[in-house]
Amino acid sequence: MFSYSSPNLPESLHNSHFLLLTLTAPPSNLNPEYFSSLMNQYGPVLQVKILNRSLMECKVLVEMANTDAAKNAKKALDQLSSNFIKCSYYQEDKLHGSFTVGSFETIEDTTSSTFKNRHSTSLNEIINDADSKPQSATVLPISQKLIPSSKNIQSTKTVCLNGIQGKDLDALKIYNIFSNFGNIDKIILINLKNFALVKYLKEDQAYFVYQHCQNIQFFESNLQITFAADDSIEKLVGLDTLYREQDYYIGSEDTDRFNANNKMILLPPSQVLHISNLKKVSSNAETMWDIFSEYGVVEAVKVLNSQFKFMCLVKMESLKQALEIMALMHNEEVDGRNIQISFTKAKI
Repeated sequence: MFSYSSPNLPESLHNSHFLLLTLTAPPSNLNPEYFSSLMNQYGPVLQVKILNRSLMECKVLVEMANTDAAKNAKKALDQLSSNFIKCSYYQEDKLHGSFTVGSFETIEDTTSSTFKNRHSTSLNEIINDADSKPQSATVLPISQKLIPSSKNIQSTKTVCLNGIQGKDLDALKIYNIFSNFGNIDKIILINLKNFALVKYLKEDQAYFVYQHCQNIQFFESNLQITFAADDSIEKLVGLDTLYREQDYYIGSEDTDRFNANNKMILLPPSQVLHISNLKKVSSNAETMWDIFSEYGVVEAVKVLNSQFKFMCLVKMESLKQALEIMALMHNEEVDGRNIQISFTKAKI
């Protein structure tokens, strides 16, 4: 059972019919029609305006037809006790600031409400209902920082992997790929919304990913790389219903690929993979062919054995197959040794 008490607000706000909705980690496909449907169950909606939107937050201004409708809507949304959507009154005198009434996106009265008689709202419900709504004509950026052109990029230490999806995908598989480009501080995967955030220890490592990993095919999607604010992961960690335990990774010196004994040489993704830390019994073309042909077509194998080190190069038919092998097989055990897989510029 919910309890509700009116907050101590100035009387002018209690009489306002403007409401400000703040959503945390909003789905990318929300539009004014969705918010009109949501609010129509509490009273007539005149206008809706999406004020700003980012990966972490979306702010929406809603003009209800009268103050009673606004009070009903705010009371109902306050009772949800939701971590994902907050509602507050908005002072009408602020409308003369960053926008005007004329800039509102007007919603027709015929908009039907798919939320009628609903008593709670969760992120799952928001996403499921938004999927059935018409898409907004405006394409909104998913990252915290806009990237207007390759000549004027506001880079950070954190990259957003937009569109990422795949069966049994988790933070460790993402680490196996993206640790090739620098030592990683944290990773969080939000499967529900098909994106992941990877925070590097250095900004130039994140920039390398932005330059060299655009549109690569990773499992079931082509990745779009953007930058995100460096506190984005910390903000999402508090919303533990958005991800599983295996979708969150914290780096350490023990798991870093690069250290004092392993010089950092950043190489872009490649079809040819360098396989190291093999036992002598495993470091041969036949064994490599048998292991990696399970993940695609092996085009060539080259053995690089020396007196004390046993390594191989394996060329796959496509970059997609090479990426899946690295995601699934890096640090896995082969004949009692955890093999190491990395990209290489070597040719076979």
